[in-house]
Amino acid sequence: VALKAEPGDSHDRQPPLTDLAQQAKPRESQLRPTDHLIGEPSHNSLRLVMLSRPGDFARLAEGGVSRTHPLLVGRFVRTDLDQTRFGLATGKRLGGAVVRNRARRRIREVLRVMAPSFQPGWDVLIIARPALVEADQDALAGAIRRVLRSGGVLGGSSES
Repeated sequence: VALKAEPGDSHDRQPPLTDLAQQAKPRESQLRPTDHLIGEPSHNSLRLVMLSRPGDFARLAEGGVSRTHPLLVGRFVRTDLDQTRFGLATGKRLGGAVVRNRARRRIREVLRVMAPSFQPGWDVLIIARPALVEADQDALAGAIRRVLRSGGVLGGSSES
């Protein structure tokens, strides 16, 4: 025997749309301190600007100044931009994908720490050498600092 629901029964009644909208939107007291960061672009001035276009990498490869270190090579080209942009090259000579990705993360972390000291108006390509994989973080930071300073990108003192 099937039971028929009456129109006034509570189980088939849906809450008004305004109630649903209030439930979906968290109250100020329910927000976590980091909720404002989700889904919004970063306005942090210390954020690294990375090169991504093949033309930018080609310009760095064919021209500019090169500075070397046993752990990495830096190539520098002056631009008229108000920021310094970075590109990272980690070839297969370093190792597998996990090793190359770890090397890129380590380099980006050192660059983030040094970001306040960058001079604007440069495109920089950092090419990792195989010795970088075995180097500790302090040696990597020293190598990047030395290469950026000799290339003219790093001004002032930098903490790391």
